[in-house]
Amino acid sequence: MKKLKIYLDTSVLNFLLAEDVPEFRKITEEFFEGYVKKGKYIVYVSDVPNI
Repeated sequence: MKKLKIYLDTSVLNFLLAEDVPEFRKITEEFFEGYVKKGKYIVYVSDVPNI
């Protein structure tokens, strides 16, 4: 079966460190643990710096 490729905005990665919004942090951690680390998706982020 072919894996889905998904693009994550860099703001999604920021939620992994967001102590001021614990509900978003929890959801983001669950996503990475349940899908990304297990290889269910191929994940891409932009390599263009925000200016």
